[in-house]
Amino acid sequence: MNINPKLIHTGLALYCIAIFALSSIPGDNFPEVDFKLSDKIVHVIIYSILYILFFYSLKNQRKNVKLHEHSFEFALLFTALYGLTDEIHQYFVPARSCEIYDWFADIAGATIVYAVMKFNLFRIRNLSLILICVVAGGCSSSGGNLQKETVKYSFTELDTWLNLMPVTGEQDNVLGFLLSMNLETENNPDNFEIKNLKIFLNNDTVANKKFKVEKYGTADRTLKINITQSPDEMYLDKSLDWPETAGFEFSLYQNSKKIKTIKTPNLKILKVY
Repeated sequence: MNINPKLIHTGLALYCIAIFALSSIPGDNFPEVDFKLSDKIVHVIIYSILYILFFYSLKNQRKNVKLHEHSFEFALLFTALYGLTDEIHQYFVPARSCEIYDWFADIAGATIVYAVMKFNLFRIRNLSLILICVVAGGCSSSGGNLQKETVKYSFTELDTWLNLMPVTGEQDNVLGFLLSMNLETENNPDNFEIKNLKIFLNNDTVANKKFKVEKYGTADRTLKINITQSPDEMYLDKSLDWPETAGFEFSLYQNSKKIKTIKTPNLKILKVY
């Protein structure tokens, strides 16, 4: 059965748009589903399909002979590049993150289909069976990723300020901040850590600075976490103008394993005189 090439090209374009749209949903607003898969397995499946669409789109075009003749390889290249741009895009989406291992999963999905189709390891009609097996594997492994899926967070207070009140002697740190959040979890509060704090100040990024973390467990199985400035740390370059806004990003670890990168919206910095 022959398929109109225009339908293939349109399907590829719509599929790319759909991936972009899903990646644009902030992590806090991402819809929950009862059917949970390993995050990496989902990437493998999505980009396996994307590779197939790229391949047939390139194979059914006649404007570029090289793209047509080497459609297997170019489809793999374009799929990998799209996965890279999608991870970069997620870096700028609130409560989403740019993960190198997600990109590796994208490439793995495309490479699996490339090998199957290029070297005719299986009949094409069995490709759906492969994807079903991958999905089943994701279901069985989702229990090991349950901690990542069930940890929910919400910010309760986000404040940042410049302490410009006159003091005696040298004042190293004038930037203050309070990031308060609740975690809904049944796990021990000691199992969680906050690392890799980054502060985005206008066009400057501050990283590798000390900060304070306070954790409070409650009776309703909610863990309260406060992230504040360290009094002996300098966050700002005094030779530059005072920043007007600040955004924060940090990593949440559970049992020494990174489970989420959390970003705040840009906050207006208050000046205290």
